[in-house]
Amino acid sequence: MNKLSIIALALVAATGSAFADSADYDLQNRTAFTGNLTRAEVRAEFDRASAAGELPTVAEAYANVDSKTEGPSRDRAEVRAEAVQAAHTFRIQELW
Repeated sequence: MNKLSIIALALVAATGSAFADSADYDLQNRTAFTGNLTRAEVRAEFDRASAAGELPTVAEAYANVDSKTEGPSRDRAEVRAEAVQAAHTFRIQELW
């Protein structure tokens, strides 16, 4: 049992140090962003593009996102009754 504990502790220590190195790497390799425009200039450009209709609409921006609302819909009472029944019979995993 002692040998198993030592091996487990060594694995945990090795894993922890690997993640620590990854965090250091991410922090060291960040470059500072230096913009050429002021906040007011960016806002003015946004307002101009918005007024000209050059910005995509929400429907255009999310056109390729799959909808989760497809298929038969059930009302709240049906879903609630099913959840209560599953809780009473401990069959929650069968519902998914």
